Amino acid sequence: MSLIGEIELPCEHESPGTARTVVNEWLGKNHPASFNVRLVVSELVTNSVRYASLYTSKGIGLRLYDVGEAVRVEVQDSGAKHAYPKLDAPQSDIENSVREGGRGLFIVEKYSVLWGVTFIQNPLGCIVWAEVPLQEPTPEEFDSTVRA
Repeated sequence: MSLIGEIELPCEHESPGTARTVVNEWLGKNHPASFNVRLVVSELVTNSVRYASLYTSKGIGLRLYDVGEAVRVEVQDSGAKHAYPKLDAPQSDIENSVREGGRGLFIVEKYSVLWGVTFIQNPLGCIVWAEVPLQEPTPEEFDSTVRA
C-alpha cells in the first residue's frame, strides 16, 4: 500500500468540493478511477461534515492509497463513538427519486469493491474507508445494485 496523498480538511460545507479538487490534483484527469474516487470521496467527506460536525468541530482527515488494482480512500473524523455509518433499507424507485439524502453510502458501496468503518481510540473517532477499483462497473452492474 503506497500513500498517494493526505490532507486535513476543516469540518465545513466547502470541504467536499475542496476534497474533490485535491483528489483531482493527486490522481490527474487521466487516472482510470479518477471520477469514481472523486465521487466516493465527496460522499464520505459530505457524511463527515454532516454527521461528525454534530459532535465536534475538529478536522476531517483524507488519505488516498494505491493498493494495486484499486485506490483506497480513508476519511477520518472524530464523530460519535458509536455512530456506525449504515445503508438504509432499499426504497422503491419513486421513493428514491424524491429523497433529498440517504443515497451516499449506496454510491460508496456501488463504486467500491470493499468498504467499511474502523473505530479508533487515539484520537477518538472513526475511519470510513473504501477501495475503488481501477476498472469501472459496467452499466448493468451499476443498475442492478442501485435498483436493489
